[in-house]
Amino acid sequence: MKMEWSKEEILFIKLCKGLVQICDRINRGEPAYQIDSAQPFPQALYEAFKALSLKWILRDGEMQHPSILCMVEAARKAVEAVEPTFSELVDFPEEPLIENKSRPSEECEAWASDFDLNLEREQNQSYIPRLMAEIEGLSLPHSTYTLVRRFIAENPFPSDFTLASLRDKNPDIDPVYNLLMKAYRDAPPQSESMPLCKVCGGYLDCAAREIEGCCEALEGRVDRAPIEDTVICLIRPSLIELRLVKTLEQIGKQQGLQVELWPQLDKADLKVTLPAGDVWAIDAKDWGSATKLAKDLNQDTIADIGQSQSFFVVPDYRWNNLAYKAALRSRYQGSIEVLSESEFVQRVRRVLG
Repeated sequence: MKMEWSKEEILFIKLCKGLVQICDRINRGEPAYQIDSAQPFPQALYEAFKALSLKWILRDGEMQHPSILCMVEAARKAVEAVEPTFSELVDFPEEPLIENKSRPSEECEAWASDFDLNLEREQNQSYIPRLMAEIEGLSLPHSTYTLVRRFIAENPFPSDFTLASLRDKNPDIDPVYNLLMKAYRDAPPQSESMPLCKVCGGYLDCAAREIEGCCEALEGRVDRAPIEDTVICLIRPSLIELRLVKTLEQIGKQQGLQVELWPQLDKADLKVTLPAGDVWAIDAKDWGSATKLAKDLNQDTIADIGQSQSFFVVPDYRWNNLAYKAALRSRYQGSIEVLSESEFVQRVRRVLG
């Protein structure tokens, strides 16, 4: 029998997820409450939690994860003790929140990020939906979206000269230039203990280190860096998409293969038109949690862009993790074929001959 949960109980489970993100901010030396971002809880709650957490996790002048993670784990267990099926009813993680008692597990980070970003999407605060809405509202060509998104993904720390060159070469971008600039903020402080990633623009936290090619520290000073939402929702997911475009264009350039990024205002990640005219639609998925990804793919599809085949593509570095691959395969029940990055490229090579 399905139980009805009170607002207080639902709030509690949301708080458990939110604690992970607050802890991550504290450990990076960032404010617990970010004024310019959508927040699920009042500022006073964030600041009170930060003050309490600092007392618990400061050890010899360095930040430590275990205490705060144990608190989050205890909160999860407290909820499940009240009702064993609570996790199923509110779609809570199946996997542990703590990995080796030293860091958040990928499952924990995936759910915390997903919760926070879903709140932003509900309030139309997330950057990509705002960009789409602006382009449609101004009746701009869909190629404007691709131009803006690709520029941000390839330029996490744009200089004034780079931005001026973009406007000079693409005058049609002027109507959304102010929105483009909202993807960035003044460069946050960094140090040896808190370096910024030169590839994605985020801090080199435990999540970023899991992304291939996204773990080299930025050298030198920059004037601006991407906001957190831009890093998580736009730049990091774009890394595999840009790699695929580059590889496919290299192998198919002489044979008439065509590759389009984010066709028809992002109905798919890639549209690949083969020399014979067949169209393949690709949705690339770089997720830390195989369980979360499988649940999402079971309910996901790829919009009709005239394709004869559709594929979900996962980065090699995740697919080569046997535990990740097994978890995804055992839980995925959809009909769209799931391939690794290399497997998809080989599929294209075979068609090209």
